[in-house]
Amino acid sequence: MRLATTLCFTLLPCLSSAEQDFGQWVQTNLGPGTDFSYAGQWVANDGHVFGIGPLTLFGANRAPISVPTTEAAVIGLNQADPDERTAILALVWSDAPFVCGQDAGFIGVDTGLAAFATASEIAALEKYARDHGDLYAGTYAEQIDSLYPGPFLAELPDGTRLPLSGSGWGDGGYPVTALFDADGDMIALFAQFITAGDDWLTPPTCTKRIS
Repeated sequence: MRLATTLCFTLLPCLSSAEQDFGQWVQTNLGPGTDFSYAGQWVANDGHVFGIGPLTLFGANRAPISVPTTEAAVIGLNQADPDERTAILALVWSDAPFVCGQDAGFIGVDTGLAAFATASEIAALEKYARDHGDLYAGTYAEQIDSLYPGPFLAELPDGTRLPLSGSGWGDGGYPVTALFDADGDMIALFAQFITAGDDWLTPPTCTKRIS
């Protein structure tokens, strides 16, 4: 699996149209009014992530999504016109061409924000909330205010980091999709907040469900 840091995020193809990586596929389908933003590298150490509301922890009790335990690039695809909004928040593990995708559930948004987090990061957020009265106070909330819409890696005082971004148009449930390469390895996981035209991005369906 190739490292996510070599992803080709340009309007010009870095792979043939029949062999698109994550970046090429989403930008082709969302259109030229969007730009990539790179937030850094992040690892889901226990191999599972939850899609959560980062101020309310909405979604922290749902079933986690299995992901690779190697470094992922935290990527946002932002739509600048008419307002600065995040169209996609993604974790990208590889620039390999993807061959199929599958529904990975949804991310619930109730404050105009979304994040991916492991169980240990959720526990750290819960402790921070106890120490500060809630998650709307202190340096964590100040980061969100200053770096919105992101994406960015929010950092707690204990060093815990999690991928976080604004969530596009508003609150609700937004689709999360996993993409896989020819070997069945997950190359990307993304939450989509702004549609491509009148619909959500839909990759070719995997003929066999990948666990």
